[in-house]
Amino acid sequence: MKKVLILTVTAGNGHNSAANALKQKLESTGKVEVKVVDFIKEYTSKLNVWTIDRGYDLAVGYLRSIYDSFYEHYKKVDPKKENTCAAQASLKNVNESLLKLIYDFQPDVIYGTSYYAGIALTNLKRVYSLPCKTVVCMLDYVVSPFWEANFGVDYLTLSHEDFRQELIEEGFKDNQLIYTGIPVREQFFQKKDKQEAREELGLEKDLFTVFILFGGGHWHGGHRILKSIVGSKIKDKMQIIIVNGRDEKTKNKIDREIKKYPKNFVVKNYGFAKNIDVIMSASDVIVGKAGGLQSTESIVKGLPIICTEKIPAQEKYNIEFIKSKGGAVTYRTKKQLIAHINDFMVNPDKLQKMSENLLKMKMNGIEKTYELIMSQPDADYSNVLKKIDYGKVNKIVNRARKSKK
Repeated sequence: MKKVLILTVTAGNGHNSAANALKQKLESTGKVEVKVVDFIKEYTSKLNVWTIDRGYDLAVGYLRSIYDSFYEHYKKVDPKKENTCAAQASLKNVNESLLKLIYDFQPDVIYGTSYYAGIALTNLKRVYSLPCKTVVCMLDYVVSPFWEANFGVDYLTLSHEDFRQELIEEGFKDNQLIYTGIPVREQFFQKKDKQEAREELGLEKDLFTVFILFGGGHWHGGHRILKSIVGSKIKDKMQIIIVNGRDEKTKNKIDREIKKYPKNFVVKNYGFAKNIDVIMSASDVIVGKAGGLQSTESIVKGLPIICTEKIPAQEKYNIEFIKSKGGAVTYRTKKQLIAHINDFMVNPDKLQKMSENLLKMKMNGIEKTYELIMSQPDADYSNVLKKIDYGKVNKIVNRARKSKK
């Protein structure tokens, strides 16, 4: 039985979502043993975990301009300085525990859902032999800062072929770069037409339908978007689906308000929803953010995107990339948002063209990733399982990294 170790990190929801989607896909075969580890949470300090998880949420939610400035700064840093990049500080104490995890579990493939995993594996491979193949995935439509420090992995999977040359300039070799797309759950690839999906959800079949998905972490913008739409001068009847995630407070608030909304707005208010794929199939357009996973789900479904411009740097790059492919529009003000919705309601051909443009970007990332992993050879650990003084691993690895071999 093949063994796969998935290294994830809790920073937003995308990394864990990708990890769980791949775990589900691999285990469904009955041929793979999978272990998922949030190695930042398991092997670093509580302060470091808070900084990467909750600290990130607070930074992009309340200090976005400062966060964006740091993002842009690090994006411009010379790739040759990968040994001293800022992300290295978060990983200086993980080497001992991570190496022990690898040698104890003996995976055939290690798959990382973030650049943190790629950096940690690259650092370990400076000193220690890892018989397994190492794969790390891009989860955004931009070459984010710190990817240059992942050069030691066997493969980096691309969100889109367009980023190949930039990554080569960052120090990767062409044969390290595999275009798989971003792995989202298999159910997003199941065909379900709009009428069938609306019937399943109990929606009116012939109404223009807007899906508001703007939640998770610190984000609570969905309610404001909903109020902007129902408070507008749109007169035609339409239906709105809003998903609030685990934000029960906002869901309950909307439930109390619904009876006051104008009668031409039919609102379906959900809390946490496991059938996002069905909701997307039922919708004409989605209004939300531009995380890599959510954007990919829209691409797979061919669901045109209306995205706010008030989002952190990597999401701005995501939506600008999708706009460049003709699959999204952005807004900064309530007036611009309503103008987009009005435009799509009276110009269905424009919406259809955007949907076709998105489908041109579609790649079955979960299937391609599965194929890549399953094609890798079994790992032989017989020559590396010698007695190791794990207490010295952190010091040895950090010294090797700083010496810039």
